[in-house]
Amino acid sequence: MRNLSNWRSVRLWETDVERSLRQRHVLWLHGLCLGTITMLWMWAVSHLQMLAGVDSLALRYLITLGAGYAAYLLLVRLWAAMLLARDEWGADVPADLPLPDGPQGGGSWTPHAPLDAGGGGDFAGGGASADFADATSAVPDGLSEVAGGALEAAASADEGAIVVVPVVAVFLIGCAIFFGAGALALLYFGWEVLLTVAVELAFSYAAARTAVRVTREGWASAALRLTWKPLAGALCCAVLLGATIDWFIPSAQSLPQALRIIQAQI
Repeated sequence: MRNLSNWRSVRLWETDVERSLRQRHVLWLHGLCLGTITMLWMWAVSHLQMLAGVDSLALRYLITLGAGYAAYLLLVRLWAAMLLARDEWGADVPADLPLPDGPQGGGSWTPHAPLDAGGGGDFAGGGASADFADATSAVPDGLSEVAGGALEAAASADEGAIVVVPVVAVFLIGCAIFFGAGALALLYFGWEVLLTVAVELAFSYAAARTAVRVTREGWASAALRLTWKPLAGALCCAVLLGATIDWFIPSAQSLPQALRIIQAQI
């Protein structure tokens, strides 16, 4: 019964923190800023790799997404701390906060249910590598035209004629761009991860203030739990996109260049 009461107290406190953060800050705007900064960082990483002579787009996309994700986690941590500092959580947490004090007056206590502070899904945000960002505007209008042109070329080709860019390459590139861009948008431009990390940090400040030992999920574990699925999807799509271009259009050094080559050859 005591653990249940403690759990309810913690949940009520978390709800108050969430409500306060939502009221004081335009969280969707913060998410937009986080995603934009992450996307710019990924563009820089991808561009540096291109200048360094990394020819494999699959490898370049893999490194770019890894660097972008690491920077995103660090940025979320610093941004959440900034939000709490502006709200003076570190100084104004009440000393009589009803936090659980563990069994037998010591030790640690772990809640039975995981924190889902943002109520959020497993996806948050968007961002892209340099090639992703450069090609986003060109894909919606050009992809259908490219696919249609490829089909016409295949239908009208004489026996023994070689189709330079197979239709399957266009299809794979289109699918990888569509699903990869969507996963990245959900990963980097949402604010649920920021809210969850802020709540975890606020709880750690409160626990330190009240000298209570509480075992929590932690901000890093919470952020990973909310983002690993869209990250895995984005990685798969990015590697598939890069590998497809490397295989069918090895002369292309970027996604926009690959699309221009396809349009020129059809």
